[in-house]
Amino acid sequence: MTIWNTIESQLKENNKLVLLVVVSHKGSSPGRQGFKMIVTENGQLIGSIGGGKTEFELANQAKELLKEDSFKPFLVNQVHRNKDKDSSGMICTGEQLVLFYPFKSNQLKTVQQIITQNNGSFKLTQSDITLTDAALTTSNYNFKQSSESEWVYAENINKKPNVYVFGGGHVGLATSKLLVELGFNVHVFECRNGINTFENNSYVQSKSIIDYTDVLPYIQEGENNYVVLVTHGYITDKLILKQLLNKPFKYVGMLGSEAKVKQTFNSIIEDGFSKEDLKPVFSPIGIPIKSQTPTEIAVSICAEIIKVKNEKL
Repeated sequence: MTIWNTIESQLKENNKLVLLVVVSHKGSSPGRQGFKMIVTENGQLIGSIGGGKTEFELANQAKELLKEDSFKPFLVNQVHRNKDKDSSGMICTGEQLVLFYPFKSNQLKTVQQIITQNNGSFKLTQSDITLTDAALTTSNYNFKQSSESEWVYAENINKKPNVYVFGGGHVGLATSKLLVELGFNVHVFECRNGINTFENNSYVQSKSIIDYTDVLPYIQEGENNYVVLVTHGYITDKLILKQLLNKPFKYVGMLGSEAKVKQTFNSIIEDGFSKEDLKPVFSPIGIPIKSQTPTEIAVSICAEIIKVKNEKL
């Protein structure tokens, strides 16, 4: 259940709650922009804004606020350095700005729109929460502040990254299962019929039997999209990879030994592509952990994807 589903269920029961959101962060802050936690009227905590002492103290502050009839949204700055006047008591040297946003039952309809709307963005201000069909283009989050009481926090509604996994075999199954658990929307493609591991993959958002000669109509380009090539052979990997080169994906990775990767890349260069075209491709795919089993390979692939996803945080 998502944070917004939980907010909906609480508001349906006429319960008051506070949404805590990390609206911005710097450095090694335990809470990153977009992290959320709910504190309910009965003291229940759902989600996280980074954990540790900082989360504990802010949660207690929210519990006290919920004893009041009402309060306006406000911001709390936390600096994780002992000598700073806003010190949180933690020493990880980062900073995070946390928004306390109270919800009441009259906002139920807006929350339900956030749940059902598949795209666009929402904005939180001191006076209201609003939705728009327009998505943020440069980032999934945006925060602007002109004064202590004048600020806007915006966030894309459908911000879950997509991973397109080509190959429905054992590695494809293990990788897609783990990626779903990590919060990605996962779509698996296979070109063969009757593959057990593909047919039994009940974890992903979608799976399709397609012709690998034309894959682009099935996938979205852009910074929120990742591609994993774990097909059954050199020929199919090469066929797909050539279609992906010079396209704006956040990540493209291809499974294979160093010898296979070298052969594939040399063949693609012979077909007219350059070494620069191939430079963005992560191959051999995954963090080098001497993985052997499909599950170990999946861990190495997912670790690399997480590293790429978080590198700008």
